[in-house]
Amino acid sequence: MHFIVVGQWQGSASSRAMRLGDGAAAIAADLPRASTTIVEVPSGAGDRLETAVARYTSVRQVAERVAEESSVAPEAPFVVGGDGSSFLGATVGLDDDTAFVRIAGSSGFRPLNRAQPVAAEAAALRILVDRPDDLFPDLPVLAGSRVVVAGVRGVDDSESAALVRAGIHALDVDAAAPDAVAAAVTATGATSVFVHVDLDVLDPSEVDGLLEPVPFGLDGAGLVELIQAATRGRRLVGAALTGFAPVDPDRAVDDLGVILRAVGALASAAKTA
Repeated sequence: MHFIVVGQWQGSASSRAMRLGDGAAAIAADLPRASTTIVEVPSGAGDRLETAVARYTSVRQVAERVAEESSVAPEAPFVVGGDGSSFLGATVGLDDDTAFVRIAGSSGFRPLNRAQPVAAEAAALRILVDRPDDLFPDLPVLAGSRVVVAGVRGVDDSESAALVRAGIHALDVDAAAPDAVAAAVTATGATSVFVHVDLDVLDPSEVDGLLEPVPFGLDGAGLVELIQAATRGRRLVGAALTGFAPVDPDRAVDDLGVILRAVGALASAAKTA
């Protein structure tokens, strides 16, 4: 795989941005340099431009830069770092024979409403499946029937109902056993897969560096099992691992064991498919 690391927000002093940048840098230090490209995030908070997405201009610039790198990558793109929307550009090459698997603690399916702009990471899946035509026009629109969400918890009833209406195969953390995930991916009918892992799927006892930790998540071994179940027997055409935000750069090393096991599981899937 070719790693595309979404780096620190240039010129941004916000704690959130700095933590995400530190997380990306910590993971990147363990990636093969010859197979890694750094995509710097634009400076400034960005403007929503009357869209339903907060900081839309910045989010779109990142998506465009990741899409450009994905299009020329010599191997399947693997986005590392940033928040839960940084993978968007890597979907640029997906076709109708690809399943999209989101392994995350949140659904990413918040509604897009111009009257109430939402952070892109909270609506990243909605952006891929059900968005206005003028929002991220260069990205593909995925059919809900080709999408699997696994590991979610704390999703409200309206969001759950929206997932059902979209035809998305949704498995909460209790239902997301490896066999169930494999069956859901099989039900899409796809022969290739793109896997997005957001680290909020993990229990806070496993990883300290989470922006919004929610209890009762997966452990590291469980995450690896779900990655293996989602990719078994299918060509991995892309991947992403997002959401690592250590409180202190010196503490990042404490979380890297679990994170690098997930990175390794995805990289191995790309080699064996």
